[in-house]
Amino acid sequence: MTRAINWGLPLLTLAVYAYLAMYLGTQLIAMADGQLPFDLRVFGYSLGEARGYLRALSPEGFVLAQGEIFWADTLFPALFGLTLAWWMRPFSGVFGMVCVLSAMTYVALDWAENAVVQSLLFAGPDWVRPVDVFRASTLTTAKFAAALLAVVLAGRQSWRRVRGARSR
Repeated sequence: MTRAINWGLPLLTLAVYAYLAMYLGTQLIAMADGQLPFDLRVFGYSLGEARGYLRALSPEGFVLAQGEIFWADTLFPALFGLTLAWWMRPFSGVFGMVCVLSAMTYVALDWAENAVVQSLLFAGPDWVRPVDVFRASTLTTAKFAAALLAVVLAGRQSWRRVRGARSR
């Protein structure tokens, strides 16, 4: 069972990511005159950039972002968080709790970002509120920071687990 999770969970996560980023993402970028979607802007975005993106996004892009991309981007963070948490095991003591919390914080931030981005898409370029853009942008940068921390911790724990298994 452990072997199936070791390989199956990361491969499923990678497959969903490939579908989301490479297949749907390239379509969405093309439908927005080459602009990156909100949740791929690592360093966030301003009100002007958000309005510019929403103006550039075609009607088909709105449908894609509010449909297939929304659902794939709801599934991916859960799978990625589970994969990271699996790589972080065993969970012991305070450090183990920090590991789990970092992975779950990433998931929560990504889902919150998705909800606010949906409100930006629904509002459109002329009615989007500055506070919502600020909230979405902040969640985007926080999501990437949490993901980076979780990946580093998962890498550390995986390395320690492998190193410990070799020394036995």
